[in-house]
Amino acid sequence: MSAHADVKTLGANMDTAIVNGSNQNNSNGGGPLFFAGTDGNSAIHRGLISFDFSSIPAGSTITNVQLTLTLGQVAGGSTFTTATIGLFDVTQSWSAGTVSSVLTTATSTSGAGSGAAANTGDATWNAAHYSPTAPALWTVAGGDHATTASTSLFLPSNSVGTAFTWLSTSQLVADVQGWLNAPATNFGWELINANESASKTIYGFYGSEWHNYVAAGGSASQEPALQVTFTAPVPEPAGGLLLGVAAFTLLSLRRRA
Repeated sequence: MSAHADVKTLGANMDTAIVNGSNQNNSNGGGPLFFAGTDGNSAIHRGLISFDFSSIPAGSTITNVQLTLTLGQVAGGSTFTTATIGLFDVTQSWSAGTVSSVLTTATSTSGAGSGAAANTGDATWNAAHYSPTAPALWTVAGGDHATTASTSLFLPSNSVGTAFTWLSTSQLVADVQGWLNAPATNFGWELINANESASKTIYGFYGSEWHNYVAAGGSASQEPALQVTFTAPVPEPAGGLLLGVAAFTLLSLRRRA
């Protein structure tokens, strides 16, 4: 039996935004967007996103990984019409939670970037799992991640509604292969804008909750999509089948003799 490549497109199982400054104890796991860049108040935003790979057979070989995100919001009056955003392998567990600064009945996503007061367990700028009394802090505020991006993408426009795809790299493939082989290490990626020093560089992408915001135009078709190409392991022949083949071969040899 020969192996062949399969493709699965996965939706995010968690995504959220963390922000420093006056909102550093806020979370945004239930919000319509998650962000990368600096807002007009000079507060840095970073996005966290992860995927569940349990639908891919254990032992599969990952050969290609592509992430597509759709731009949903940019800073008003920004002179920055381009951005470079990297995906960094996160090295500590975190949780998205369900809080949001935007009601699902809202007709726009205005104010989505600030998030809302975190619940216990939610990821914030300072904590991987927030608690008002005993938070599990990041080693470094802003999220623990690999020092080098698994991939970076230059986004040539800030046109809302544009879908951008981070194409496969050897490190993206290695990330997903590692998470498939050892699910306990799957903490996803952190989105970081290469320009966090200037204000109004922020890019907001529709998250996995976007379909809940129907009044604001929410659509599942604009939510994060990870396309994974893989080769599943070839099943070993059943023991009974092997014995049957051996018996048939032996009988054929006897008849010839």
